[in-house]
Parts: sequence; C-alpha cells; structure tokens
Amino acid sequence: MMLGNGIIIPVFPYYVKSMGASAFQLGLLLTVYALCQFIFAPIWGRYSDRVGRKPLLILGISGYAVSFILYGLAQAIWLLFVARIAGGILSAAVMPTAMAYIGDVTTEEKRGSGMGLMGASMGLGMVMGPALGGILSGISFTFPFFFAAGLAIANVLTIFLLLKESLTPEKRMQLQQQDEADGESGLGSLLSELRTPLVQFFIMLFLASVAHSMNEATYALFMQNKIGMGAKEAGWAFMVAGIVMVILQGLLVGKMINRLGEKKTIIIGLSAMAVGLALLLYSFNIYTAILFLAVFCCGMGLIRPATSSAVSKGTVNQGRSLGAMQGFDSLGRVVGPAFGGFLLDINWSYAYIAAVIIALLSVIFFKSYDYLHSSKVSC
Repeated sequence: MMLGNGIIIPVFPYYVKSMGASAFQLGLLLTVYALCQFIFAPIWGRYSDRVGRKPLLILGISGYAVSFILYGLAQAIWLLFVARIAGGILSAAVMPTAMAYIGDVTTEEKRGSGMGLMGASMGLGMVMGPALGGILSGISFTFPFFFAAGLAIANVLTIFLLLKESLTPEKRMQLQQQDEADGESGLGSLLSELRTPLVQFFIMLFLASVAHSMNEATYALFMQNKIGMGAKEAGWAFMVAGIVMVILQGLLVGKMINRLGEKKTIIIGLSAMAVGLALLLYSFNIYTAILFLAVFCCGMGLIRPATSSAVSKGTVNQGRSLGAMQGFDSLGRVVGPAFGGFLLDINWSYAYIAAVIIALLSVIFFKSYDYLHSSKVSC
C-alpha cells in the first residue's frame, strides 16, 4: 500500500500543475485528504469491530485503487478533488483496521514488535516508492497512477484469497454490544474517546503530528533557503531518513517497548523529535541537514509504534480506539502543513522554532498528565 502511495509522491505536484493548478490548490488537495481521514478513520475503525477486519481492509485498499485510477483519468482539477476526497474517505479504513488486526493476533509482549514491523514495512514502501515513481514518470505523468492502482488491485486479491479474518463472530458480537452500550457514533465516537484515559495518547500524537507535518511540508524550502538544497538532495535526505526509520522500527522499537514500556519509549521519541527539529535550525551543509533529519525521524519512528501498542493494549474495542488515534494523527496533518507554510512566509526560521515549541509542549503534556492523574487518584 505504501509503495503505491510513495510512487505518486514525486509525480503528483507536477501532474497537478500541468492542469494549471495553483500552489494554493495543491495545498488544498493535500489538506482535504487528511481532513477526510480525520473524519472517517474513527468511523471505519469502529465498523471493523462489528463486521471484522478483512472486509474493511478490502474496502480501504480498493479505495486506493479507485482513487489512483481517477487521478490517471482526470482531465480537470475538480476531478482531482473528487479522486482525493474519495481516496481519503475509503483509504481511511486501512490503517486503523490493519493496526487492530495486529492487535488481534499478537500477545501483549509481542504487540510493540508487531506495530514496529508494520511501521518498518510502511517506511520501506515510502523509501522505494518515490524512486520507482520517478522512473515510471519517464513513460508519462499518468502511468505511475495506473501502476499504483495495479498494485492496490493485486493487494486486494491477495487479502481476499489468503488473509484469514482475525475476529471470530462471537468476538464481533461482544464488541458490537460493548459499542452499543457506549451509545456514540460518528464523530461522537471520536470525541467520546477523549473521556477515556487514552486521551493522553491522542492529544500527544496530535501535537507530535503537527510538528512532524510542519517539518515535512517546509523542509525542502527551508533547506533551499538556508544551504541551497535542491530537489535531488531533498530526495536523498528523505530516503536516508526513511531507511533510518525502517531499521529502527524493524529491529529496535519492539525491544525498547518490552524493556522500557510504551510511555518511556514515547518520551524518548518526543525528546529526539524536539532535538532533531532544533538541530535543523543549525544545518550548515547537506550532510548536517540529512543527519539532523535522521535524528528527527528517529523520534517519530519511536512515537507511532509505541502509541499504537499502548492504545491497542488499553482498550477492548481496538478498531474504534485505533481509529480515533488515526483520526487525531490525521488532524495534526491537516493543521501542520498550513501552519508551517504560514510561518515560513513570515520568516524562514519561525516554522521550525514553532515546531520545536510544539514538540516540547507534547513532552510536557504527556508527562504532566501522568502526574496530575496520579495526584487525583491519591486525593
């Protein structure tokens, strides 16, 4: 799935501009996708508790296929918005359902490793995808979209034929009864999760996602202004950072979670993210820009698997809670790029200074929540 996503990354901006779109319209296309995921990820995650994981995985990855085909066939900007919205709505089913599936089939001791391996596989797809997309774009701008659609269709067929459902009918009935007893639906279900102890992870992840997406949206422009980095060098930087995340999530994050626990692993990740963002302000050549980006990505490489593992262990309705988690992650990706771009227009350094502050706020909130909660319990 992430290989297909990665394939279109280097092509999408040029494809959109070839239709006469402005930079603002390109930004809207990115924002509307994350907004759809924010709204629908909790809904699909909750629904997977009722009908099972396999149908939702098939639906979500079919959504990728449909949206990629629509991209390739689009003749006008409004059709790209249709494709983007349809893709955002349907593909929102994939991540919370896949994480819930891992939660279903792993023990608590193996949960962190399972989430880490999922993150590593996603990172590997994102490392390989852009390079493959650049090669395929030599055929035509539309060919990478149809190729990505073909991957998604093959993925759907593989899931349909080979993947076993992880939720028994009895377990689905139990989760449905639990869900109905809570009495919330739609966005109300997402908001209801804020009344649970998991709110600590949701708000932390939202803040971390804002800081992460601010960097992702402004890194190339910031480094172009600071050290003269070009698109090719930026591509190398993101590739190296992706490789670091793959290694970290595939080999180390599970061991760290088992040894330290999810919360300490998250604190280390948030701290590494804040340090990486601060160091990026002091980049003085391409090598330091890549090195400091890798430090930043080490932080995010720890935060997401540890958060997924903690949320999975802390709930009975994994689909609903992991869907809410994905929703808050997506909300951060709605806010971050626009906020980062706005600050970058004012001053080249403001976006990174703000991102450092937000990362530090996430650390303070995460630590203080435990302190305040324990104080209330003591009282």
